[in-house]
Amino acid sequence: MNLKEIADNYSKNKRSMMTDCVIRNTNHKRNFPSHHAESLSLMFAEWHLLFPSNKQDMNCTSCRAAVCKFWEMMVDEWIEDAQTPKNKNVRKKNKTK
Repeated sequence: MNLKEIADNYSKNKRSMMTDCVIRNTNHKRNFPSHHAESLSLMFAEWHLLFPSNKQDMNCTSCRAAVCKFWEMMVDEWIEDAQTPKNKNVRKKNKTK
């Protein structure tokens, strides 16, 4: 699965939940030298649901960085998805000469 397919499979509720999680964690990291505990545990729980064979340890620094980066990329993908216009059924006008 690529990032686009994973992003498309998430419901709006889960998207908003994970977006809030990433924002809370980012704001917490700006003010403190640690991650937001609730957000981090939720990100890891969702990671393990998506990738059950790729176990990540919350106590490992590089694992935390990888999981946080993955969810930040997912949020960016959802933002790009929301900003693109979805005018698939609009007909183009033909110019007459």
